[in-house]
Amino acid sequence: MLVTLGTNQAIGANSSHTYTYSPQSVQKVFLKLDDDAAIALGTTRVTVQIGSKTICNGVSLTGLLGLTTLQNGYATTVTDRRFVLNFGSHQLNSNENLYVTVSSVLALSAVDCSAIVDTPGEYNPLKLTEYSDNTFTSEYVYTAINYINAGTVVDEDNYVCEIRTATESSAPNFISANNWYSMVIISADASSNFGLLVNKNIPESTTFNYSSSAATDSILVVQAMPKGRQGKAKAIQSQQIAMKTLPPSLR
Repeated sequence: MLVTLGTNQAIGANSSHTYTYSPQSVQKVFLKLDDDAAIALGTTRVTVQIGSKTICNGVSLTGLLGLTTLQNGYATTVTDRRFVLNFGSHQLNSNENLYVTVSSVLALSAVDCSAIVDTPGEYNPLKLTEYSDNTFTSEYVYTAINYINAGTVVDEDNYVCEIRTATESSAPNFISANNWYSMVIISADASSNFGLLVNKNIPESTTFNYSSSAATDSILVVQAMPKGRQGKAKAIQSQQIAMKTLPPSLR
């Protein structure tokens, strides 16, 4: 179900605001930023936690825009930015809450935060991790996009990125990654500003390596997270409760 965590929240310069909620499970978080002035994507960051566990590590709005554009067709403007953070489905323990923190260098006049929570039966936890290193290994990667944190174009970033897993290796050019990205996005918004490096159905631990001379300075990955026994049990229980409300013809 859709729930509201906060609306029209003003966030001052060099400050942050945390939205909280106490659900049984979390699937998605939505953010909307309205402002009279252009919203600075690279210096506005989002951290999402479930209890003490971080599932979005202070990712810039630049990266979140690139990921959002893969999932929906809304065309944003510089003063109206909207984002979806898809976390698959997390089951929360009884003492855990959802925390969404928006931090900004420049003041924001109106930030809205909402979420999809408590969807029965689902349990496939994901997390979003942004890397600014030129060489790193990330566990259980489904998707990876590259970009410049400042939000400029990468469609002529003529450098390769070595990508290695236990089953395969390649060294695509960032120009090719941008072409792939532009072919699969739902919205044409900022199509020259991102590249798609990885997009698969089975997550693998993946090593990325690219030159420090490249214009690209950030890679955002979507990762699978381990499923705990307690989370599995809660997901089964919520599904069973929901199924009991259905007539036999719909079960």
